[in-house]
Amino acid sequence: MIIITGFGPYGQFTKNLSGELVKNLNLPKYDPIYRKILPVSWNSSIVSYKDLLSNLRSKPKLVILLGIHSSKWYHIEKFSWNLAFGNDIENKFKMGLIHYKFPLILKTIINVEKLYSYLKNVETILLSSWAGTYLCNYIYYWALKISNKQYPVIFIHIPNKEKLNSCLKSVEMIIDAIIKEI
Repeated sequence: MIIITGFGPYGQFTKNLSGELVKNLNLPKYDPIYRKILPVSWNSSIVSYKDLLSNLRSKPKLVILLGIHSSKWYHIEKFSWNLAFGNDIENKFKMGLIHYKFPLILKTIINVEKLYSYLKNVETILLSSWAGTYLCNYIYYWALKISNKQYPVIFIHIPNKEKLNSCLKSVEMIIDAIIKEI
């Protein structure tokens, strides 16, 4: 079983491309797939994610988290940082550590360098070591912490100016490479 999450609308984004991808990805060979669109909220996003996990009968084979960013490249995130900063849709502001007792950095157990070697001919995909400090990084950090290295978790940042149809093809290609790697 695979979990795929994205985010709902916020700010100027009346439709969040990451949430639209979650709804529209065509991945029949990877059934079952559990899809979840998370609210752009510090509290509600993690509650929603934990609720999804608690309703599963077993551990997922893979968790893929999607979010948007302002770059023109797709970023496969190697790390998540114990940092949070920004205002969410509920006008809640965070600044500082996600959790003061947790490590500064968490790393995915997916061999992202090997994954990248499958995708190296695609000019619009990069490996990244900085998932930011907003909700993308926040949910990635919690997902990595919750997994406790018992199953793979990966975050992919999507260019926010990309069109849905071209994004679908790119993300499906990245997911195929991730599945090949794990």
